[in-house]
Amino acid sequence: MRINHNISAIKANMHLNTTNSKMDKSLERLSSGLKINRAADDAAGMAISQKMRTQIAGLEKASNNASDGISVIQTAEGALSEVGSMLQRMRELAVQASNGTNTNSDREAIQKEIDQLNEEIRRISDTTEFNTKKLLNGDIDRKSYSSDSTANLVSLSDSVGVGSYLITIDQVPTQTEYEVPDGVTGGVSGTFCLNGEEIEILDTDTVDDIYEKIRNLGDSMNIKVSMDDTTKAMTFTSEQYGSNYKIEINSSSDELATSLGFDSTSVKATLGEDAKISYATGVGNKYQNVDSQFNSTATTSSDGKDVTITDHSGFSMKIEISENAVVGEEIKIDVLSSGPMILQIGANEGQTMEVRIPQVTPKTLGIDTVNMTTQEGAEKAITKIDDAITEVSSIRAKLGAYQNRLEHSIANLDTTGQNMTEALSRIEDTDMAEEMAQYTQMQVLSQAGTSMLAQANQRPQTILSLLQG
Repeated sequence: MRINHNISAIKANMHLNTTNSKMDKSLERLSSGLKINRAADDAAGMAISQKMRTQIAGLEKASNNASDGISVIQTAEGALSEVGSMLQRMRELAVQASNGTNTNSDREAIQKEIDQLNEEIRRISDTTEFNTKKLLNGDIDRKSYSSDSTANLVSLSDSVGVGSYLITIDQVPTQTEYEVPDGVTGGVSGTFCLNGEEIEILDTDTVDDIYEKIRNLGDSMNIKVSMDDTTKAMTFTSEQYGSNYKIEINSSSDELATSLGFDSTSVKATLGEDAKISYATGVGNKYQNVDSQFNSTATTSSDGKDVTITDHSGFSMKIEISENAVVGEEIKIDVLSSGPMILQIGANEGQTMEVRIPQVTPKTLGIDTVNMTTQEGAEKAITKIDDAITEVSSIRAKLGAYQNRLEHSIANLDTTGQNMTEALSRIEDTDMAEEMAQYTQMQVLSQAGTSMLAQANQRPQTILSLLQG
């Protein structure tokens, strides 16, 4: 028997300390609700759980991003809905103006409303925004650059790929123009007719009175009438370019025609020219290091300054050619990948969605030059407005498809986040029932260990009885 070292007490104390340490950890887990409170608790589990936390937080934010994207799309679609309503009203007005019961003043009143509707469409394009980001002015469509300012890309379809496109100017657009041979003298009464619309000329009208009447008539029909200050000879010029704008002048008598400077009672001006281009399907002449992306099956169509190149699979590119372009000049148009709105709809790099909204203006819709002041112009306007309605409906349908896709993305993100949260809970969270059973066991062992330590501390006292004898 020894008194210097109480081995029984040491053993009892060691086991008691171990039990108390386990009970402390159990208490920590019960109070925090977490199975892993520090890396030492489960090093591998901690590393996995932190990675999962990162993914869950990313999924939650991606879901919010997708919701913001839906808000952007709804804002743009709401504005386009109003544009569609205005186009429907414009079509009604075009049908009304096409009726022969209308007078010139009736059609002029209709044209005034058309002009205001066009102006409002332009304003909506310029001002519709979300979080100060413009939506309908082309800012979130693909960017493009032209090597020459005389050729500009007006619009392109989603099927147009990123790359360089080479075109060559074959014909610059021109206006329909007629120069009257002689000056206005006046002094003869009669009827003057311009493109089917008539005005009365009085023999008492001065030269300036006659010019004012004819000028006002031309303005209502998008025909500019100018007069030389010296010779008093008039010039008639269509404000628009291309072969669709005629100038036909008729006078009710030879005398009236002569007094106005014409050499005939009936005059037809030579029509203007539509812009024409050709495209390269491979390496260009001027740009020998550029491989043009046009397909050899593409076709072109011209309307004034605008040339549209179309191909299979919805490829469409509208290019505006300036009257200052140089025939034979090769021009490079670059379509870039930048510009569209990129929505981060995933937790990791590359999990994005591209949203493109084209520019929506009277110019891109092809209704900026509609003229209801003549029956012929009103009839042509019906077709142009129909095309514009189709274009706006197509854009709205695309936005609706975007929105449906984002709603499915949100549902998937939320489900994935929920499942990952459940997996994280299995790694990190304490099973309270299991841990409480473990704590109760350690509590009983602690009480027993304390009691046994007390007993072990009493054993050396029995040695005193040997010393007393």
